[in-house]
Amino acid sequence: MLDLYHAEPAANSLKSLIAIKEKGVPFVSHFVNLHKFEQHEPAFVKINPNGQVPALVHDGRVITESTVINEYIDEVFEGPPLKPADPYWRARMRIWTKFVDEYFCPALSFIAWHHMIHNITDKLTPQEFEAKVARIPLKEQQDKWRTAARQGYTREQLEGWRHQVRTSIERMEGQLGETAWLAGTQFSLADVSCYAMAGGLPRIAANLVNPRATPRLIDWHARMEARPGVQAALAMPNPVREVVEGGRSSMASMFG
Repeated sequence: MLDLYHAEPAANSLKSLIAIKEKGVPFVSHFVNLHKFEQHEPAFVKINPNGQVPALVHDGRVITESTVINEYIDEVFEGPPLKPADPYWRARMRIWTKFVDEYFCPALSFIAWHHMIHNITDKLTPQEFEAKVARIPLKEQQDKWRTAARQGYTREQLEGWRHQVRTSIERMEGQLGETAWLAGTQFSLADVSCYAMAGGLPRIAANLVNPRATPRLIDWHARMEARPGVQAALAMPNPVREVVEGGRSSMASMFG
């Protein structure tokens, strides 16, 4: 039996939803509503003590961290391979997934929290907010919530993260000028990881990602969105879609 605990099809949850859909593996979907802090409920913390999604449970055994989950899905289950057969390009794939985890994703996350956290925290009293934060297992996540809620990131920090996003876009555009996919001639988990972060950029960062500035990235984006597995992942039920889309519209200028 395979269970995937995930939030809406975005960011790290989208990474694992794409992998499992591309692989064609049947699974039981468990939606974890981050807007209701369900990732910090005792029942979920028993599954992942860090209180973070996604989490995969296969025959009672838990795997966490989206990049690890995706490699596990590819290795354990039958279906189209999601890693290059050639060791060199497989290594390049892992360089991309590491880059996303350590550089691209954190920058996007901090910027998004700065612009969107108030959509959640403004509905809470200070006492309610502190009670929610106190349940977060990881101290660094508690600090992130408190800092973002008070709009405490400096101009220099925000510009640093914007620089990381621009660098990530430039790196993807450059690689796609050399190879059809990010890790060679084959669609792979490198594309999955990058799309999960960059999929919304043509909408929310059109000044950076557009046919004139990044034609190869735009072409890759269209090929990604044409894939049935990507479409199936994006079509997953999303109870918070209206809230998320509303927040994204307010983020349209955050990379300007």
